[in-house]
Amino acid sequence: MDPTTFISKLDAHKGLAPLNKFMAKVTFPSGLTSDKQGDLTYFCDSAPMPGRTMATSELRHYGPTRKMAREMTFAEFQLGFMMTNSQAARNSFLEWMDYIIDPVTANIRYQNEYKGTVKVYMFDQSTQGMNAGSATLGAEYQQAFPTNVDPIALGWDQLNQVGKFSVNFQYKKWQPISGLGHNNPNKAAFTTTKPGT
Repeated sequence: MDPTTFISKLDAHKGLAPLNKFMAKVTFPSGLTSDKQGDLTYFCDSAPMPGRTMATSELRHYGPTRKMAREMTFAEFQLGFMMTNSQAARNSFLEWMDYIIDPVTANIRYQNEYKGTVKVYMFDQSTQGMNAGSATLGAEYQQAFPTNVDPIALGWDQLNQVGKFSVNFQYKKWQPISGLGHNNPNKAAFTTTKPGT
């Protein structure tokens, strides 16, 4: 491979994508008011940009067994957060889980009452003010809700360690959102034609 050609190709595609320039925005259910949810964006230190998984079924007929596409599947995802002495971020997610299932009565709310959204944006090296409009890639996890808040392992040997915790989410599906990375030149090829036309 010619290094000069490789560098020119990188320049043509705006360079390599950094993994440390991102933003995650969590939106709580409308019935759960939290004045701290805007702060979560600043304390989220790890987030996934989703991939896609397609479930298949085996087609058994004469000859080799073939696999046929059946449905899209969406595995749970995890956000990581830094802890503060106010514990506001962690308490926000615990309150969300208490909102889903009452810790006293064990009553469960309807899903349309407790679902929220999580948006993750990715940025390039030159981005200064990170906002949705300057993202190179973005994804929205729809109808998301927390299923697990990690315990915190305390210890006398944790000197000068930053406290962190993770939150697992379930969701219905994810969709691409605004961002330069969604200008897919093949979109025209995805248009469907009705049978007989």
